[in-house]
Amino acid sequence: MRFHDLLVKLAARFGEFRRTHVELYERHYILLEPWTHDILHWGADGTLHGSIAVGRARPPVTRAGWCPCRPLDAAVSAPEGERLRPRGCV
Repeated sequence: MRFHDLLVKLAARFGEFRRTHVELYERHYILLEPWTHDILHWGADGTLHGSIAVGRARPPVTRAGWCPCRPLDAAVSAPEGERLRPRGCV
């Protein structure tokens, strides 16, 4: 393996680490500001979430498209016929 190939792989892995870190930081920052969850925004699934139209506000969506309205990654059981949704999500 050449030194150049090693540097390319190292740079790619560092870039992946940085993107993951930024995504987790943005999710944490959004969850710290629950009042922004009601701001109108597009979810990663292409649906419109929220109920308040604001002119110039940072929407509660990360660069990768995650929003607090997205279904939880962990399996959560809900009563039959009822969907679990965070506040502000339609």
